[in-house]
Amino acid sequence: MPRLDQNPVSNIGSLHWNDLVLMKRNLSLSIREVTQRIIDIDTNTLPRLNQEIQKTKKELKELIVKSNRIRKSIQSANSDLLDLSGKIRQSKNFLSIMQNRLPEETEETLLCVSKFNQSLIDGGNYGSTREKDQILSIIRDASMKMDAMRAFRAIKEQLQQLESQCQVSKISIRTLDDESRLLQREISKCKGQIQNLFNTKHQAIEEREDRLSKYNQISMQLERVNAQLDLLAEARKRQRQDQPRPVYSANISKAKEFAKKKLQSGAKLSLEELRLLYDESEY
Repeated sequence: MPRLDQNPVSNIGSLHWNDLVLMKRNLSLSIREVTQRIIDIDTNTLPRLNQEIQKTKKELKELIVKSNRIRKSIQSANSDLLDLSGKIRQSKNFLSIMQNRLPEETEETLLCVSKFNQSLIDGGNYGSTREKDQILSIIRDASMKMDAMRAFRAIKEQLQQLESQCQVSKISIRTLDDESRLLQREISKCKGQIQNLFNTKHQAIEEREDRLSKYNQISMQLERVNAQLDLLAEARKRQRQDQPRPVYSANISKAKEFAKKKLQSGAKLSLEELRLLYDESEY
């Protein structure tokens, strides 16, 4: 598009008809190009940018919702892991205390002792009440030792399960953490895209305002050119109206002959008749 300063109109009064017509053609071309660009911005550029902004905002919202859900899952998993860690710590403390209190006998040996002494009680194979009490005491002691050994074994098995669950929970948390970091990168990228779209939209709006300003400038210049063309056209019209009609040679000859006859007869001649007789060079 021609620059406005390539079509100066400050000295428009000194331009001729053809120059003004050329200037009008250039200004009309410029205003058409500016108008087409404004229409393109309004009907294509801005609607497209608004659509992309809304689409990207929707994607960002979905990413944020997913990120929040993962963050809650991480919080829940950390809470479960903390609970598991507490149970593991309690189990280890219990096993540590019970380790030194476990009997030296094996559970099988204690079971045999308990069964043997129980058979004595069941068969009445004791000599006195005191002997019976001693046998019962042996049975109770063996039973308590076996209960302790069973409890130790159960807590140890439970500890293994807790530690296994703890490892699974840690793996799950690491997976969630990785997914959360990936989502944060996607969210950051999405926010950057939205910012870039808004920047592009603002640039398009600024360009539209600049084009509107140029449109107004060109319109004013075009009005001045049209006004000057109207003035020149009116001047030409007046010039044609004021210009005397041509006098044909036949009429001039008759007028001169008539003027000579009047002069010879002594009649008074008009100014035009005198000019016709004595100033012939003007015709």
